Amino acid sequence: MPELLRALSPTCCISQSRVYATNSAIFHSGRESVLVDPGVTPMELNAIRAFISARRSVARALVLTHAHWDHIMGPAWFPGVPILAHRAYAAVLNAHAHHLQQLVTRWRHAEGLAPEPAYALPQPDCSFDEQVTVEFGDHELLIVAAPGHAPDHCALYEPESGLLFAGDMLSDLEIPMVMDSFAAYRQTMSRLAGLQVRVLVPGHGTPTADPVEISDRFAHDGAYLDAVSACASQAVARGATLTESVKACEHIRFTQPDEYPNAHRWNIEQAYLEAGGEVEGDAGLIGWEQDWL
Repeated sequence: MPELLRALSPTCCISQSRVYATNSAIFHSGRESVLVDPGVTPMELNAIRAFISARRSVARALVLTHAHWDHIMGPAWFPGVPILAHRAYAAVLNAHAHHLQQLVTRWRHAEGLAPEPAYALPQPDCSFDEQVTVEFGDHELLIVAAPGHAPDHCALYEPESGLLFAGDMLSDLEIPMVMDSFAAYRQTMSRLAGLQVRVLVPGHGTPTADPVEISDRFAHDGAYLDAVSACASQAVARGATLTESVKACEHIRFTQPDEYPNAHRWNIEQAYLEAGGEVEGDAGLIGWEQDWL
């Protein structure tokens, strides 16, 4: 097994990138495999490709959990492998195509990589709405819509091992980043909590098979979402402005406050908007719109 890969179950290996501790997965059985968010650096992608090649495995699908740049770097390394994503993926990708290209170009420059050829944003070959099952060897993966972080966000669950690849949720390194909808995020959390999760793999951060740690992550993130949503709703109910609402809610505790002050503020602004808060016409970009600058 390539040094960069770590086995988490008999059928799943994880590659963790040095870029944002981004996790990629290879689900494999016999001569078939399914890739999830392969990336991010050329060395890491080469390791994933070497693992597939050494097993003489045929990739049945390449699943992209959502259209954020650090999750879509891999498809070009696996030409011919069908790309599977949520139905909303194409719209998100196209709406932010220019910005995504800029982020990839900026990252390549910082890495000292050649800027050419221009990065081609991966387009899906097939899509789904609520859920779809993908078979590999004698096993299967359930891929479910998991909106909240992004409208096209999805998660993957292997029933036999109880392994949940949660995408950009349930991380030990990041707070919930509600770039789509608090209501959708909370519904997704409830849906995933109903699964028998024995191994949890976040899109960024540390995988865990500790039942207490898994339970704590669900509880911690759920409590944070509820606290921000309730605080913003109460602020709107008493007629607070956006600025006043942010001030009223900024005390809420969250993971790594020194790392994510902007994310916390943008979450509050998103909750304010969802609660029906009104924003002056000259307020500029609000909430997670600012992350696309």
